[in-house]
Amino acid sequence: MTNINKAKEALASADAIIVGASNGLSIAEGYNIFADNEMFRSQFGDFREKYGIRSVLQGCFFDYPTEEERQRWNDRIVKYWITDYKTTDVMKNLRRIVGDKPCFIVTTNADTHLELSGFDPVNVWELEGTFTTGITDHIRTDKQQQFNDFIARYADKRVVILELGIGSRNTLIKQPLMKLAAQLPRCTYITLNLPHELHITGEISDKSIAIPGDIATTLQELSPL
Repeated sequence: MTNINKAKEALASADAIIVGASNGLSIAEGYNIFADNEMFRSQFGDFREKYGIRSVLQGCFFDYPTEEERQRWNDRIVKYWITDYKTTDVMKNLRRIVGDKPCFIVTTNADTHLELSGFDPVNVWELEGTFTTGITDHIRTDKQQQFNDFIARYADKRVVILELGIGSRNTLIKQPLMKLAAQLPRCTYITLNLPHELHITGEISDKSIAIPGDIATTLQELSPL
């Protein structure tokens, strides 16, 4: 059985799904916070020329000379990355994969595309804030308790942790989720990423499925429709 088929089987039989998502998911959608690409230049070319900003990430943390300029940046990112956002095939496939199963999402993505694509905002925890609320480090809210309650509710059930585009050395989401997978007796850990970013600890190797490649393609392959 291929890893795709193993993953589809685990997802189909899951009682609950925990999604961990980082920049790789947004990049699969075509939104790259690190890139000085055509999209960035078309949306933020004036900031690029005026301040030498070369990426959305740099623009979000840039030391603007006035609050008006910072607000102008904030308004621009909200317009192009949130207000004008249309649900992509990547998110449509993720929705199909989750289906009507209980789901909780932990993410460092600030674009709110998960909620905009139909996932319940109550069960989406943006660890570092959003473009609308402001990006700060390690925001802690009542989402922690909600996540703990979700884990407790399904601790003895068949849980799938679906990791999407999280760097191999990520300590904010990946390492805690791998530790959680080790603790949950009936958990399957599925990780989707580029080959050089795939990483699974030996502790959970027997309950893990690693699928290298483009996340957009893999999600389409995993989609039940």
